[in-house]
Amino acid sequence: MASLPAYDLSVDEIRVALTYANAAVTLQPIAIDTTKAAAPAATPAKKAAKQEEKDDFDVFGDDDEEEDEAPKESRAEMLARLKKEAEERTAKKEANQRTLVAIEIKPWDVEQDLMVLWKKITETIVQDGLKWGESCNLADVAYGIKKIQCTFVMGVSNSSDDVVEKILDMEDEVQSCEVVSMNVL
Repeated sequence: MASLPAYDLSVDEIRVALTYANAAVTLQPIAIDTTKAAAPAATPAKKAAKQEEKDDFDVFGDDDEEEDEAPKESRAEMLARLKKEAEERTAKKEANQRTLVAIEIKPWDVEQDLMVLWKKITETIVQDGLKWGESCNLADVAYGIKKIQCTFVMGVSNSSDDVVEKILDMEDEVQSCEVVSMNVL
């Protein structure tokens, strides 16, 4: 077996070889410093000054000084303000909200005048926010009996159950009253 030739390694070559070996083990990119003398370590004051310079540069040109001078509201004050604004928006929406209700009213007798009954209902049942339709339809039920089909518009403060109960309180003239549909306008 032949002997290996003698090879003289310098300090720089050993340092480069160890850097490659270290990079292979840690899977880090290789950064080789070719200078003989090590650079003196930066003082903490210089590092802080460099960091401050980086922080001072404002890409968007915002003036942070103005924001610092203005008093900031606390979290509780902000939540109270947002809650108040939400309640105001909700109250405004509810004030404009209307519901269209269609009802059917069935009388007791065939001989009963339904137009007179409808006029009586619309004139006696009056509430704030309640508006009756201008006309009604008469539909056949069976054996010559007809029913009244009419509509009314009510606000948020009104209840269709209250209107139906008041119609049913006319026991001598009304057999039944049913809500056919309710649509929010």
